[in-house]
Amino acid sequence: MNELCLPSWLGMTPGTTGHAPSVVRCDKQDGRAGMNYKKLIGALVAILLLAVAALAVHSSRRVAAERGPAQAAIVTTAPAAQVAAEGYVVPQRLATLSASAAGIVTQLHIAEGAWVEAGAALLTLENGGQAAALAQARAGLAQAEANLALLKAGSRPAEIARAEASVAAAQARLDRLSGGATAEQIASARQAVAVAQANLEWALAGPTPEQATAAEATVRQAAASLKQAQAKYDEVAWRSDIGRLPQALQLEQATIEYERALASHANLLRGATPAEIKVYEAQVGQAQAALAEVLAGAHPADIAAADADLRGAQAASALVQAPARPEELAAAAAQVAAARANVAQAQAAFDQTVLRAPFAGTIGGLHVERGEFLAPGAPAVRLGDTRAWVIETDDLSELEVVRLAAGEQVDVVVDALPGRTLRGEVQRIQPASRVKRGDVTYTVIIALDASDLPLRWGMTAAVSKR
Repeated sequence: MNELCLPSWLGMTPGTTGHAPSVVRCDKQDGRAGMNYKKLIGALVAILLLAVAALAVHSSRRVAAERGPAQAAIVTTAPAAQVAAEGYVVPQRLATLSASAAGIVTQLHIAEGAWVEAGAALLTLENGGQAAALAQARAGLAQAEANLALLKAGSRPAEIARAEASVAAAQARLDRLSGGATAEQIASARQAVAVAQANLEWALAGPTPEQATAAEATVRQAAASLKQAQAKYDEVAWRSDIGRLPQALQLEQATIEYERALASHANLLRGATPAEIKVYEAQVGQAQAALAEVLAGAHPADIAAADADLRGAQAASALVQAPARPEELAAAAAQVAAARANVAQAQAAFDQTVLRAPFAGTIGGLHVERGEFLAPGAPAVRLGDTRAWVIETDDLSELEVVRLAAGEQVDVVVDALPGRTLRGEVQRIQPASRVKRGDVTYTVIIALDASDLPLRWGMTAAVSKR
């Protein structure tokens, strides 16, 4: 017979919390005790598992009841926090100006704090080369424009008249050759031969007694005139202004006439030289050849040459009187356009040596001195329109910037004016962020209402959202 020993607490009533000593109760069972024992162990394990599950459910419900419904859902909407930022007073319109050309600063036309109008010269770079190039380009433009005007104006009246005269002369020569010599032409040619022969005979024969006597008389008369002029000159020769008196001029003229008479008398007595005789002989030959040509008539080749000369003169006259061709005008106009482009390019290069104010404002800073080299793009002048002010703040975090929108009203307190709260309006928010000391920040521009307060560039201010 087997004994089944059970703990005493299994016999307790459910809900009993007593802790009686654990005693073992042994009941005697029949032969089926082994099988019953296994079933009892399985039931005990099942009861234990159910008890643990019930305890877990009971505990969770009690904790949920103690926390309440507010903590059952974590998603809540926190109230919007106050937006506060630090900023600076800056002009509504400002720019850091730089030159587009490189060079030595030769002139500074402004000083810090000065007010300048739009277009005013701020500084000038060395521009001797640019000025020379501009002058050369302008000269080229003037030349091109003059050429175009000359083409449009056409030929001058004097040029047209000269061309027409050439045509008339060529026509007359052709007519003379084609029609034969006239009586007047024959008589003129014979007269030319007679004159040439007379000159040759005179050169060969020498002077006649009459010619020699006349030449001697001329010499004596010139000598008498010279003597008379010399006497009148001697009467006033003591004067200091003798050179301006008429006696001096008369003496000079008488001297010249006397020397001329002597030379003529000497040449007459000497007769013609062999070289002069050859000249006279050549003149006789030319006159005789011309007479023979007139009497014989024109040669066909001469007529053809005269006709060609006439056609050439007529073509030249037509060319002089014709207006310029369209192609010539177009080419001249293209040269003018190219010259103007050169002037514009040279002017642009010259203008780049002068830095001008793009708008009216106050000079907030100068970053260059006279005599220094200024590189292209290097900061040179800080310019701001101080007639209107804005607040620029760049320390709004990504959590704060979402609480602002363009057009919203904010309060602005300038540190230099404590106790004065200015009204501002969010003008714009930069779309892209910047990393400032490891934090993601956004720049916001706040426009201030019109105010006569003594604000200055760079004053610090506190901005808060209403």
